[in-house]
Amino acid sequence: MENVTDTEYSSEGGSVCPACAAYIGPNEVFCPECRAPISLLANTDPLQRIYAEGYMYSRVVSSRPKLVVVIGIWVIFGPLAAFSLFGVFSVMSDGLGSGGMGFIFFWGMMFLAVFSIVMLFRVTRNYLSPPDTKTED
Repeated sequence: MENVTDTEYSSEGGSVCPACAAYIGPNEVFCPECRAPISLLANTDPLQRIYAEGYMYSRVVSSRPKLVVVIGIWVIFGPLAAFSLFGVFSVMSDGLGSGGMGFIFFWGMMFLAVFSIVMLFRVTRNYLSPPDTKTED
């Protein structure tokens, strides 16, 4: 990363990413280095909104989150996991649906169950792990 002085910021109209401190051009909506959403415009375009939400989820599952984030993830994905597991077991035991619809319902519920359980596991594991105490020399 190049060192950019304050005078270069004012002449080019750029800024610094709050997540990784990389230089950001004047018309950037996402950081070119870490893909963090920079402006409020990141949530107006549907495709850019997906990128912004993906960045949020990747930050939650890759670093140690705060307690409020862990509670929020459990509120979102806990009922989803319970509902989808109930759907999977009801299809397996009662044979709900026949033919193609039962097949699609079963695998859709299985995907939701696995996805939500993985999210819950990764966020909870990162929260319960000891904090990183690396010091630079």
